[in-house]
Amino acid sequence: MPFVAYVHAREPDPPDDQRVPWEPNWRVWRWVGAALLLAYGAAHTSGALAALLMVTAFALVCQAGAEALPNGDGLREHRQ
Repeated sequence: MPFVAYVHAREPDPPDDQRVPWEPNWRVWRWVGAALLLAYGAAHTSGALAALLMVTAFALVCQAGAEALPNGDGLREHRQ
């Protein structure tokens, strides 16, 4: 008996609230851009100001990562 399967004829339309795959996530890139500017400023300064700029750049990179990763449910599904 031959194996026959139906494959849908066309791709479904994406929902209106979903980005198309090639569109960049600008919410992430604004944090990355700000972090790059602060890191550049930290590389061209010295002392406590450079340290403060690097810590702030690190915080902005963390914010970009939080924006890029999906928001999980955390411990809401945890049952003891």
